[in-house]
Amino acid sequence: MKKDLLISKNVLFPVAVFGLIFTVCTITFDLTPFGLPLEAGKILTYTAVLCNFVTVIVLIVDVFKNNLSTKYLWTLGFLFSGCIAGVYYLLKRDSYLSKA
Repeated sequence: MKKDLLISKNVLFPVAVFGLIFTVCTITFDLTPFGLPLEAGKILTYTAVLCNFVTVIVLIVDVFKNNLSTKYLWTLGFLFSGCIAGVYYLLKRDSYLSKA
């Protein structure tokens, strides 16, 4: 039985993409040469980490609510890779739930 996400997929997907992009960009690249002050870069980093946290928690709850057979592997993937696995899961969620 397919159960809904805690947060709508239309809201969660942009949050996950925002978290993925800005975590990679602000940690990998120095944004101060582009005219972004250091404080703004820190705020972007904290916001991206918060987006990652929200996405991971919602998706872990979803995996366990829908009782997927690979729920422990998905949980490890979400915890270790964050929004990379989260975005992939959101894109393929319907096919995984139809197999469960």
